[in-house]
Amino acid sequence: MRLAVNLIAGFFAFLTVTVFVTPAFSDEARPVYVEIAQQAETEYLLKWKIPPVMPAGQEPAVELRHQGCGLSDGSVGGRPAGLVGKKRYSCSQPNPTFSIELIYPRSNPALTSLIVYKPLDGEPLQIFSGPEKTLVELPLASSASAVAKQYTVAGIEHILIGTDHLLFVLCLMMIAGTFKRLVLTVTGFTLAHSVTLSLATLDIFRLPTELVELLIALSILLLAVEIVKHRRGGSAESFTWRYPVSVSVVFGLLHGFGFAVVLQELGLPGSMKVQALLFFNIGVELGQLAFIAAVLLLVFIATRLVPLIGRHQVRVGDIAVYAIGVCSAYWLIERAGAVL
Repeated sequence: MRLAVNLIAGFFAFLTVTVFVTPAFSDEARPVYVEIAQQAETEYLLKWKIPPVMPAGQEPAVELRHQGCGLSDGSVGGRPAGLVGKKRYSCSQPNPTFSIELIYPRSNPALTSLIVYKPLDGEPLQIFSGPEKTLVELPLASSASAVAKQYTVAGIEHILIGTDHLLFVLCLMMIAGTFKRLVLTVTGFTLAHSVTLSLATLDIFRLPTELVELLIALSILLLAVEIVKHRRGGSAESFTWRYPVSVSVVFGLLHGFGFAVVLQELGLPGSMKVQALLFFNIGVELGQLAFIAAVLLLVFIATRLVPLIGRHQVRVGDIAVYAIGVCSAYWLIERAGAVL
């Protein structure tokens, strides 16, 4: 398992350096938010809010597509219109089954989208879609199976693009040491963040978003320091190494608030809040397990095909752990500035 630990770290050495160079995308999991509100039987107001991660002029144009609907406020279609904006549409027939199109001038930088439809009567409908889908048909009904699929996918995508969360899981894997302790450590992390994710999403208890992101960066830095000390022979009896499950539970409570930030951005369907919350959490766990399985598979392949890595595992591991520490320290300083 010790060789596996070093190979895992080596695999992420390049990743962490890359993240350090482009820190703005460290936890940018907010979706492109599009809202269509029915103002009258044939009148619709289209509004959008785009995360500020794109250069000016590269924001997508947001369009309502239906052959019987057209702009009614003098706006020009097909052009980027800033991070926040709105357009009015008039349709020739009531309640058309229209589509929403996102037109990126170049390419979509892995941004997901959340489309909310607010009819005159009835509950709002929500559709979550991945970055690969830029044309979304708006249904007039939302089934339980559709909600389950949308929020499961949202959970999977969030954990897989949340580099800071993945680096924390990676540190837990490195500290666990044995397969049995790894199972217990990851299980403790899962149960803990499930609790706070539910509490925050259901508005029972919340923490400020900026503070949560700051503390998540601090948690990664603390684990990286513990790993460095251990590799130097200085923390073999520390609390972290003796009780990794307790550490994963404590920090898991914190990371659950981080997961909740994204789910709060997505919102929960009024009639299926519990189902949406459940399936988002399931998606997070599926993504986390997929990440762990991918790392272990890489270890299995590397130990058999690249003997050079095994001979230099200590050096590769040192480089990777320091890269994780530097990256998390940068995030800590950056996020501290946001808090202050």
